[in-house]
Amino acid sequence: MCLKPFLGLLLALLAVGPFLAGTTLAADACADLAEDSPVVRLSGVDAAGDPLLTDGRRLRLVGVAPRQDDGEAQRFEAGLGVWRGQDLALVLLGPPDRWGRLPARLFARAEGQEPRNLAERLIAEGAALALPEARPARCGGAAAVRTVRETAPRRSAPMAGASSPAVSGESVLDSHDLAALRAHQGRIVVVEGRVASVGERTQRAYLNFSRRRGEAASIVLSKTLWRALQDVGWTASGLAGKRLRARGVLSGRDGLLLDVTSMAALERVD
Repeated sequence: MCLKPFLGLLLALLAVGPFLAGTTLAADACADLAEDSPVVRLSGVDAAGDPLLTDGRRLRLVGVAPRQDDGEAQRFEAGLGVWRGQDLALVLLGPPDRWGRLPARLFARAEGQEPRNLAERLIAEGAALALPEARPARCGGAAAVRTVRETAPRRSAPMAGASSPAVSGESVLDSHDLAALRAHQGRIVVVEGRVASVGERTQRAYLNFSRRRGEAASIVLSKTLWRALQDVGWTASGLAGKRLRARGVLSGRDGLLLDVTSMAALERVD
């Protein structure tokens, strides 16, 4: 009996398994705002600049980018301060992260009006920057699931001589989505995020998507590739705050290092 067809089917199922798992994870993270969602109040921000509830719980507002400088932190705190002491509906989306923050959404309710997502309000008012998270603000009803491509800002042309790394049919991972990144460890993926800092070492250069270690992915470049990028105008100071899209293999102990090996695998989004 020939086993080749069965082996081929088994390998195909193993290949799509991580994709299906990622789809399930995204669906689980999409939680309805229910009538009996708990009501909480904000007391402000903690020492690290994260939202703090009056009951002592610390939150990470899903969809809002980490603050990378004093200006961003001040705008975020001021925007959040408008809602201090008001009744807000809480939707928790997962367990605490390594810093004890609960991934969550907060909604302001008013009689006869659609609930307002605080993260969306802060982003719209310029008090916060958005993450390209492929999850809806609410599930069910008229709320439609939008992909990263639909929610991301319009992209500029890639660098000279480079093609876009996001080929047709290839999904994009958010650089701060730790669960998704770790689930794809060892695989070729496309990651997008805003550069928080650039670190130069003897043999490598690191484009970090967060200043806080372990909070987001980092792009790893050989010194040769980094010099080639500098030759075409890419600098550490010029990249700070810019959104990048990169294609490479996720590696490292936590699966948060994206090994990029060519200029064609990098694209400036804005």
